[in-house]
Amino acid sequence: MIRRLLLAVVATSLIASGCSFLGTLGAEEAVSCSYGGGSPFSKTYTDGPELTPDEFRETPQGRTLDAFFVGGYGEVEAGPYADLDGFSIVSNSYVLGYRDGIPIMDYTLKGDDIQQWGGCNPVLVYGNRTAARWYPAIPIGATATVLPIRVEGGACVEGSETRIITEVVSIDVVETEETVEIIAWTREKRFTGMCTGIGLDIDAEAELVSPLGIRVLLDAGLVPPIPVTETR
Repeated sequence: MIRRLLLAVVATSLIASGCSFLGTLGAEEAVSCSYGGGSPFSKTYTDGPELTPDEFRETPQGRTLDAFFVGGYGEVEAGPYADLDGFSIVSNSYVLGYRDGIPIMDYTLKGDDIQQWGGCNPVLVYGNRTAARWYPAIPIGATATVLPIRVEGGACVEGSETRIITEVVSIDVVETEETVEIIAWTREKRFTGMCTGIGLDIDAEAELVSPLGIRVLLDAGLVPPIPVTETR
């Protein structure tokens, strides 16, 4: 297996920081349910639920969620909750809901109340960095060793000014005979005041040791990794 850390990231709208983060790939143990937010939790929780629905309903957290989604104020949005096939209690105030062994929902509680809930698409986190989704920027041929990619990011719109609030920190690449795994690490810039958030794609490059050939490209920042074929 070949491990490379690409330190120079090319972006159309910003210059990413060129710092070395050795040992990041394969060392991260935390994930989050959403890019740019969500409570980090151990990667072990992506292995499957700890409790069946019936077992979960016997817990304080289960009773709180049942009271809200079954006959309570959240009944109109209870569809995803009712269809879950298992749960994990990450903490007294944080619960993951699973379907087919993968977390697809998360719930934040405060005592007997539910503060928020939403869909879960687990991504790797490492310190103040989060793995972001990426896509090939152009169709990539078998002889390619430099892959132009587009990394999902965000910006803040204030009047006529648009400020990019996501920076690409590094692109990690692991090559095997069958696959090329790529993680696009990003970090959110601090900003003050109120603004309208928008999404944008940041151009970057992933550098390979060997030509891509017929190997499968994987977005390894997602848990589990998924093949990436479509350009953007």
